[in-house]
Amino acid sequence: MPEYQLIDAKDKILGRFCSQIAKLALLGHNIVIINAKDAIISGTKSNIHENFLKKLNISTATNPRRGPFWPRRPDTFMRNVIKKMLPRKKLRGKEAYKRVHVYIGEIPERFKKRYQKLTSMEIDNADKKRLSYYNKFITLENLCTRLGWNKINIEV
Repeated sequence: MPEYQLIDAKDKILGRFCSQIAKLALLGHNIVIINAKDAIISGTKSNIHENFLKKLNISTATNPRRGPFWPRRPDTFMRNVIKKMLPRKKLRGKEAYKRVHVYIGEIPERFKKRYQKLTSMEIDNADKKRLSYYNKFITLENLCTRLGWNKINIEV
């Protein structure tokens, strides 16, 4: 059974955090990310919401049911960001993507047996203090709620 590395995403800047996770996954590490909803996105609230709401309005002219579709849950949103940072068409990128597991809060009880060998890993984050001083960030939970995520379906 492989050894998994547990990483907490609380108060981590989304882009920098996901790029470090993508690099670790490419190196062959099995990664479990918890508290995905508490990751932060830097920038003003209005700009962030405006940029992501523009993506939701894009559709094909011939058949809008064909997409593109964008994730609205924080765990799938973060996993999608990590996916875009991996080599898409190569086998090593696909294998690395399979080694990353993301959860909204803590690990659900039904998956606790799966991750018996967990080693905690810390990824540095120095910009949270500066961003909170200028109040220029939002949490991933805030963005996903604005995009249409329904929090009622959370399994703990």
